[in-house]
Amino acid sequence: MAQKEIVIAGAGLAGLSAGIHLLEAGQGNLRVRILERGHVFGGKASSMPHRDRTTQRTFTVDHGFHVFFDYPNLGRRLKALGADAGLAPAKHEVLIWSQGSVRRFQAWPMPSPTHLFPGGLLSRLYGPLDGVKILRFMFEIFVTEIDRLSSAELRALDAISFDDYARQHGLSDAVITSSFFRFVTQSAFIYPKPMSALAAVAAMQLVAQNYQAVACRYMNRGCSEVIIEPLRQHFLRLGGIVERFKEVERINVTPANDRVTSFTVQDNRHYIHGPEVQVEWLSNYHSVETPMPGQPVTTEVSADHYIAALPPRGLEQALRPESLALPYFQKITQLQTQRTIALTLWYDRVISPPDADGAIIGLPGPFSTVADLKRLQSDSEGRGSVVQFVGEDGAYTNLSDQQIIDDAMNVLHQLWPAAQSATVEKKLFHRGNHDAFFLSTPGSDELRPTAASPYPNLMLAGDYTQTGFRVICMEGAYISGMQAANEVLAVEGLPRVPVRPMREPGGAISLARLARRALEGVTGP
Repeated sequence: MAQKEIVIAGAGLAGLSAGIHLLEAGQGNLRVRILERGHVFGGKASSMPHRDRTTQRTFTVDHGFHVFFDYPNLGRRLKALGADAGLAPAKHEVLIWSQGSVRRFQAWPMPSPTHLFPGGLLSRLYGPLDGVKILRFMFEIFVTEIDRLSSAELRALDAISFDDYARQHGLSDAVITSSFFRFVTQSAFIYPKPMSALAAVAAMQLVAQNYQAVACRYMNRGCSEVIIEPLRQHFLRLGGIVERFKEVERINVTPANDRVTSFTVQDNRHYIHGPEVQVEWLSNYHSVETPMPGQPVTTEVSADHYIAALPPRGLEQALRPESLALPYFQKITQLQTQRTIALTLWYDRVISPPDADGAIIGLPGPFSTVADLKRLQSDSEGRGSVVQFVGEDGAYTNLSDQQIIDDAMNVLHQLWPAAQSATVEKKLFHRGNHDAFFLSTPGSDELRPTAASPYPNLMLAGDYTQTGFRVICMEGAYISGMQAANEVLAVEGLPRVPVRPMREPGGAISLARLARRALEGVTGP
């Protein structure tokens, strides 16, 4: 039996996941090829080496700051590959910027949802009265079983903003706008847009619904080395093919039978961005420093099945007008996206205090999060602190690169005064439109596409698709690849790959869920 050909556009986490699961479940009947437009694998979950022209030192540049939570599918995969050693020990706490100082919010090893209550009081992020209201609100969030909601209930929860949802549950504006609450939306890089209540509930269940869920792990090295490279190597060991500098420019469809016939691909296309060449501190992320020899050549790549693991705007650009006219693809054009920004500073000495042992969330201005990787990573590079800022560009598009950097330096000097007398050995700023972040705004859940498209041999993958997980994160991207692979496997008559659900919260939450099901006459798990 001849192998079936599958071509995947995009070597991000979703594309790699799809390729791995196709090869593992394909029983030798599938040949999988991934095309990547640039030379960096991993998409938003990536990092790359940057060679300084003056000092000839190599610096690792991350696409953004990454935190690893209790991910049931990606976590299990990394452990099976022996790659979880690249993750630092778990911390059941978060550092929150509040009124000019850093508060340490710690979860306690107590039944859910009481595990959150003492931490907020001791950190003075809220008082006893507000704490009781927040506890009651969190109980309602954690007891909600999203997968059991009706279509009407899902639409209603998605249509309202998280802030209004909190108001409906008795929280005051002072609490809703507090640092404790703001870190939820800032972690989603959605500011200044409102966040859908449905997306926020899913996110809170992922990262806070019990003591174990609060545990976050940082990368001991760059994200590509810790997360992406083990997956890429595994994909290659399975017989997969990965090709760089191959940008899928067009998805071609035959009108007669509504099937994708080919990807139009630009071979040997290199990414030189003019401003990044001229200004040393602008990061040439997703770029090469020197052009590749030869001219780009357009080719047609054909296969039996196609998976587009592209970000929404990249997919939109690749689709022909007749495809975009279909309701399924029209919804994708309505999805809102926003580019993230990142600034990394390498110092000649350590500028942060010893208790700066986590990411600080809730900063004012364009950058919402900062961390000193010297305090977080066991293999941190550089002689001193490696300070990494991340944030979103949405409310600050009118500010120049230099203005945004100046704002970050003002915050840093207030946070860690030792930075004022230290020397910055290298700084790199990333503000590109590559891999723009999908925004979970109210009403967006209904716009998110399923893995199966109207074309029977075209599947979509990406954390913006309907994964059922509903959280924009590495796990969401990884699951989307599993679902795209499952659609292909089903067509080929091969067994699907099981997707592991989020961990049950336990404690009073699980008991309340069982009681609610009993009252509603629901039986079974």
